[in-house]
Amino acid sequence: MVRIFTGALLVAAFAAHAAPDPVYPCSYWDKQTDAVEKLPRCVEKQGEKLVFLPELFKKTASVEGMSWVGLYDYAREAGLPDADFYVLNSGHYLSVLHYDNGPDWFVEGLVRSRQQGKVGYWDDTFRNRIPPQFDYASQFEEGRALVCNGCKPQRDGEHVALRGGEWFYIDKSGKRVTEAASAPF
Repeated sequence: MVRIFTGALLVAAFAAHAAPDPVYPCSYWDKQTDAVEKLPRCVEKQGEKLVFLPELFKKTASVEGMSWVGLYDYAREAGLPDADFYVLNSGHYLSVLHYDNGPDWFVEGLVRSRQQGKVGYWDDTFRNRIPPQFDYASQFEEGRALVCNGCKPQRDGEHVALRGGEWFYIDKSGKRVTEAASAPF
């Protein structure tokens, strides 16, 4: 009798502990409506990894072989700012900066991503080209990007301004090419 009771407790404990990982909705660009839509079952969290469900790839419009996905409910539940991703397939994705109500876009072949609190640049195969090392980084323009280390965001009405820090330009290899006379923000 004790063995049966112990066995039942172990089965119940295992079932409770092995509960399925949560499934989250997402926003995506729909290929039928050509508009942003919401998919109630889009991505599943499996441990620390996200797995995008097949239904997403049936509905989303592919841009240069990848899909844009906004995981706002997932991010808000984790206490994070809105999260945007580019997704190549179910398990191959890149978190990118949320910019102007959507994902940062590729400019001159690179997109910005914040990893462990710092911004770096990735290409369209999600290969890191310039390691995350900046507190702020602009998009590239004519082969260079304005970056900052030590700058701090300060609320200015409904906008956020960056103050202080060291500002300079980098080239597409990440090398410092010129100093910035003053912070632009």
